[in-house]
Amino acid sequence: MCGIVGSFYPAGETTSPEIVARMRDRMPHRGPDGVGLWCSADRKCVFGHRRLSIIDLSDVAAQPMSNAAGTVTVTFNGEIYNHAELRRQLEALGKYEWKTDHSDTEVLLHAYEEWGVDCVKRFYGMFAVGIYDSSDPGRPALHLIRDRVGVKPMYFSRTHRGDWLFASEIRALTAHPDVSVQMDRTAFWHYLTFIVTPAPMTLFRGIFKLPAGHVLTIDHCGQARAHQYWDCRPDRASTS
Repeated sequence: MCGIVGSFYPAGETTSPEIVARMRDRMPHRGPDGVGLWCSADRKCVFGHRRLSIIDLSDVAAQPMSNAAGTVTVTFNGEIYNHAELRRQLEALGKYEWKTDHSDTEVLLHAYEEWGVDCVKRFYGMFAVGIYDSSDPGRPALHLIRDRVGVKPMYFSRTHRGDWLFASEIRALTAHPDVSVQMDRTAFWHYLTFIVTPAPMTLFRGIFKLPAGHVLTIDHCGQARAHQYWDCRPDRASTS
């Protein structure tokens, strides 16, 4: 279990790294093995990470992790079970510089470079991921990804100014000065009725959870678009 957090403001400089660090440190129990903080060169995006080392224990596998060009950065909570197989496929292409021996985070990073956000369809595991892509400097984007059945949590919010925030836990979001703690009465009604608050709602107004099996993309204009990349229901064509 790791803790991830981030802020993205396409219109200008986003939340200060100090505030993101404060949000990150609301979750010390999620990552006792190290902390990381990264700010993009254009200062539109800040990522934070609390690390629980599982697969690659070396310092070079620390997060947030960027590619060699500095155009793609990821912060990742979870485990990619088939990372060794995917690494072999990527190594065979001969296109990427590898700085770790067996980090699934680095596999995720290069998989995104090679296949784009559809790389998630190749992953088997449990994961919540934030990816900042500035490969087109005039059109940076933030992708938030949650695993197929929602083992790993991903919460997000938007401030009145327009900053997009995300985190592994709601308590991290509430450390931001522009996020207020108010009950969502409709969500509370669902909880009392069904003993669950269905995604994307949470019990807090203005704070949402990314549904399982979904990708949320925030583009360079600050517009958000979500799509479902996996559904547990059988495909009709396969059952006819």
